Amino acid sequence: MLFLIDENLPNSLGEIFRNRGYSVENVRKLKQLQGQADEVVFDYAVKNQAIIVTKDLGFGNPLRFELSKLNGLMIVRFPNDISMNVLKNEIARLIEDLKDEDFRQLVIVEPGSIRSRKI
Repeated sequence: MLFLIDENLPNSLGEIFRNRGYSVENVRKLKQLQGQADEVVFDYAVKNQAIIVTKDLGFGNPLRFELSKLNGLMIVRFPNDISMNVLKNEIARLIEDLKDEDFRQLVIVEPGSIRSRKI
């Protein structure tokens, strides 16, 4: 599986997924995606069967995006003032028990909780 880390999250967040054996790409490191509109990132994710990991709630808007085209979407809802280490540790802890198929839906990760629904 391929996870695409949006540019509104730290590149180092990809370590969580790499440590689980997944492939990771970062929007910041892909020249064709840097600074592009969400639609361009969405289309790239669909084409490459990537799971988008983002803080941008707009990706979860079914009026804007046809979510059923996505391989998965993870929305990270943490305060902006949280340290990167705390953010990474909390996300790693919360997704620890998720299986591959669990990522193939809309997953919302918040401090102390995780919830999901089919897309």
